Amino acid sequence: MESESKPKKKPKLETAHRMLLLLECFTDAKPEWGVTELSEELDCYKSVVHRMLSTLEERGYVTQNPVNKKYSLGLKLFELGMVVARGMNLRTLAKPELKTLAEQTGESVLLTVVDGHSGVCIEKFESHESIKSTSQLGKRVPLYGGAPTKLLMAFLPEPEQEEIIAAGLQAFSPFTETDPDILREALAQIRKQDYSWTFQEVDMGSVGIAFPVRNHENQVVASISVLGPQFRMEDKMEKCHECCRQAAQTISLKLGSKWVYEARIAEV
Repeated sequence: MESESKPKKKPKLETAHRMLLLLECFTDAKPEWGVTELSEELDCYKSVVHRMLSTLEERGYVTQNPVNKKYSLGLKLFELGMVVARGMNLRTLAKPELKTLAEQTGESVLLTVVDGHSGVCIEKFESHESIKSTSQLGKRVPLYGGAPTKLLMAFLPEPEQEEIIAAGLQAFSPFTETDPDILREALAQIRKQDYSWTFQEVDMGSVGIAFPVRNHENQVVASISVLGPQFRMEDKMEKCHECCRQAAQTISLKLGSKWVYEARIAEV
């Protein structure tokens, strides 16, 4: 007795593959497609395209414009995208970039977030040099002193900035900015240039640079920074600036930042 062969799965896989290719046709440059256009783009029959679109529309993955009869992406994809975004762990996503940045610069690298009126280091890679700048994981520090936290303060809403200033500005070194007007100017400059350089504001002899990390809503959710002693940092300021900028952009892209994506496209 001959054994019955199992039905082949290839046709179903091909259909699923075609559906994915169809969805990937929708871009910022071309958000709407007609059946004929998709048929030509995918090199398949219009009847096949129509069946796929009907299935996708039924599930909310695409929607049809009643005026021109063309299709665009539906809210179901947005819902799924939000699930992905909420499930992303900032520390996990950032860790490879932090490690690379520390190797590139030879200095300590921090990932810092806002908690109330303080900054908290949630991940770090320390320099292997005997003389180095660093911070403790979980340590709370004021937002107005030092590159990692001052950058975060710069992107807070103005009322929150004023609350921090009104609470008093303590000097941690002779270079800490404790004049409210000077601090406001510094914060405005950070927002304008999109990074923060500080010199000996918290620890004497320490220099830091920080760039913002943005999420899928283009909100600044963290800072990534390079810290080191001034005598070493002076010789590689440009390198630290560029490497830190690229690392922050890469993490932001992982978090779905459209702002960073568009900025990168503009650079090309």
